[in-house]
Amino acid sequence: LTTQASRTLQYSAAKIEAFQAVRAALDTVSQTAANATLNTYYDYYDATRVRRSTNNVPQFSSSSFVPNVYGRCSDLEFVCGKHLVTQPRAQVTHSLFFQAPLDYSQNSGYSQAEGLLNVVGFYLEFYNDKASRPLFATGAPRWRYRLMELVQPTEKASFYSPVDHTWFTTPIASASASTYVRLLAENIVAFVVCPRLASDPVVPQFSSSLTSTYEYDTVPGNATPVQTWSSGTQPASMHQLPPLLRIVFVALDERSAMHMQGTSTQPPDLGFSYDQVFQTPANLTADLATVTAALNDKKLNYRVFQADVPIRGAKWSP
Repeated sequence: LTTQASRTLQYSAAKIEAFQAVRAALDTVSQTAANATLNTYYDYYDATRVRRSTNNVPQFSSSSFVPNVYGRCSDLEFVCGKHLVTQPRAQVTHSLFFQAPLDYSQNSGYSQAEGLLNVVGFYLEFYNDKASRPLFATGAPRWRYRLMELVQPTEKASFYSPVDHTWFTTPIASASASTYVRLLAENIVAFVVCPRLASDPVVPQFSSSLTSTYEYDTVPGNATPVQTWSSGTQPASMHQLPPLLRIVFVALDERSAMHMQGTSTQPPDLGFSYDQVFQTPANLTADLATVTAALNDKKLNYRVFQADVPIRGAKWSP
């Protein structure tokens, strides 16, 4: 009885400790994403929905630009979805990138400044822990699913040129990536980001999703499918933050991850295909059931974490 009680206590303590880092990672993602900003404002667009700029309106005086309608504008970008990070390592499931006033700078001259913007992002990868190990650590590196956080100091960031996604793909793939990117938690095997309208108890759980594919991009031309605005009203997501983010983690404990991975450098067989789950928000409940059933079949110890994150800077207007 004493031995059995001791084993049960050790197992319970190990289980709690294993998921502490995942809980902390969920708190970090939630608190940081809540501070996302776009600084949206209104400006003129012409009849073809080309925005007024210094290119077509020199000094905003004599020019062929003819204002036609007001529309939302922003010099920043908020984006989440699939296949956003491919270098140096492809992301697993979803990722999330935005700008937020975190006041982070590596320049001591900015230490007294307030409201400094930073490029921020979160993505899931499968790789080893060699780069994040202390120098005295020896032995073969461990290959794990790893949730990564990007925070780029304000003096290094390129905020005002979001014509593509280089503002976050370049720092991730650069030689200085180790300065900007850090490990948040290991053994998270699924990271889901779903932009949603405010919670409504009358509406079914996931019917208020703002996208049918998990893809959400506030900059026209970068979204999939591409946003168009040739007439009528602007697309709802154009230069507009979502009011709410549903964040979902599916995490294994270290014992289960070690059992599945062993010494292999290839992703383990978890019993499901990433190409067939977390593709459409309408199927999120069914996809979670598919994943958890597969993990149960493998006799793996896992836990699902979920949080609804209100975006403070959102001023949603359909």
